[in-house]
Amino acid sequence: MRNYLILFMLLLLSLASMAQKRIKYTAKGKQEVVRKEGQSIRYLIDSVVFIQKETTVYCDSAIYIKAENQMRAYDHVKIINDSTVVTSDRLLYQGEDRIAQLREDVIYKRGYQELYTDHLDYSLDTEVAYYYNGGQLIDTTNILSSTLGYFYAKENVARFYQSVVLQSPEFILKTDTLRYNTLTKIAYSFGPTEIINKEGTTIYADGGEFRTEISQTKISSGNIETSEYILDGDKLFFDDINQYYLGEGNVKLTSKENNLILLGDEGYHDKVNGYSKIYGNAIMKKIMKLDTFYIAADTMMAIESEYDSVRRILAYPDIRIFKMNVQGIADSSAYFLADSIIMLYRNPVLWTGKNQVLSDTIAVFLNDSSIEKMDLKRNAFLITQDSVSNFNQIKGRLMNIYFFKKRLNYIDINGNCESLFHSMDETDTVLLGINKMLTSNMTIRFLNNQINNFTLYKSPEGRFLPPHMITEADKTLDDFNWMIDRRPSLQDIFVKPIFDDILVPSNNLEEKIKSEEQDRKGNNKKLQERKKDKKIQGEFN
Repeated sequence: MRNYLILFMLLLLSLASMAQKRIKYTAKGKQEVVRKEGQSIRYLIDSVVFIQKETTVYCDSAIYIKAENQMRAYDHVKIINDSTVVTSDRLLYQGEDRIAQLREDVIYKRGYQELYTDHLDYSLDTEVAYYYNGGQLIDTTNILSSTLGYFYAKENVARFYQSVVLQSPEFILKTDTLRYNTLTKIAYSFGPTEIINKEGTTIYADGGEFRTEISQTKISSGNIETSEYILDGDKLFFDDINQYYLGEGNVKLTSKENNLILLGDEGYHDKVNGYSKIYGNAIMKKIMKLDTFYIAADTMMAIESEYDSVRRILAYPDIRIFKMNVQGIADSSAYFLADSIIMLYRNPVLWTGKNQVLSDTIAVFLNDSSIEKMDLKRNAFLITQDSVSNFNQIKGRLMNIYFFKKRLNYIDINGNCESLFHSMDETDTVLLGINKMLTSNMTIRFLNNQINNFTLYKSPEGRFLPPHMITEADKTLDDFNWMIDRRPSLQDIFVKPIFDDILVPSNNLEEKIKSEEQDRKGNNKKLQERKKDKKIQGEFN
């Protein structure tokens, strides 16, 4: 008896389940039953209504196949399932698995979300919709389109594949794989992604997170491209509303116009305030025709402006400089992009060949292929080592150093000029004595980066010391400091310096820059005047 009772209960449950799956229908107009291949097919005309569980289907006409529990609906098709409404021109509805296949002019609506396509398969039990021949999802914030798409209503998630385009109020995103949260309006892309905002800024990434309501983006392994710069990094963050771009890990900032590359551990670009900042072992690379000019520091800042005179790159502290023919150190620097001039501050030191120059401030003038000249401002000191390691020295208030084909050409020293030269015999092996001179101005000419001859102006004073009269004190001028052991190599550019005590920390760098701008204008005028000087004219030809 117990077994019969169990079988009876199972039969009732089965009948109840079949009753739930059975499609109920009504039609205002004609109903016709046709038997075809042993099946009963019912044709329904005019204001047809199908009901199954909580689902109701409306259409103009339909075909119902009872044996398969299948319905085919035509014209003005409308499905209402819970809070979801779907309309189309045609529908194939499988009553057993409750799958609706909608075709032509399909519109899926749920709350404020609307999905448009011509081919949509929709599971009414799981509330998963799928299109495979192009579709578009529109909500209160964004428009998303793709070739393939899945909409998971219960999870508030949509997935898009192939030729995906997301249009937000602030940017357009293109990718091939995208996951979208319909509640938070956050999108996640997987694979190559391109984003272009209203200002023309472009982001290229291998995937990322996009908070479309607040226009914030997080990407990995990509770059952000503005009209002036390209920012690369392992991780990038993009705030479109505030126009703020942040990079972490192997950051690279490239200036399109000036052949400049800034490298560092981290960096950001603040477009509203017009500057970019790179920090953590920052490196600037100035690409030239046959060489590269490197500047390394802890931090670098690129300042943008519509005015050429304002555009510059600041670097601080612990400056290291490397070029094939010039190396140096300083506390801080400023690179004026319009004039291609690099200002070095706080007792900078530069080396070229066996020559070392020091000054309170040094201006380095660049051209397309090399260094053109240097201006040493206040307390200039030149030390050059000869073939037997003697140190020839020159001091002065100002010093202008000129290059020709990457080599020292000549140097002008102006104001309080003091010099010390070692006089050697014809073999350059025997010391004949030391010449010490005082004058107001001097010009020194070089051959193969070594002193060849010099000219003194305005009644120089001097004395000659033979070898037997030379003391240790006579071998150097005041403030002599030969620092060849601190000369950076290319390897030193990519590591933090070990000489942290070499320079005084920078202070009020912007004020120094402003004061130097007037000096630069005056120096350019002086350069033109000196080119007219017959005595110096030959040096420029």
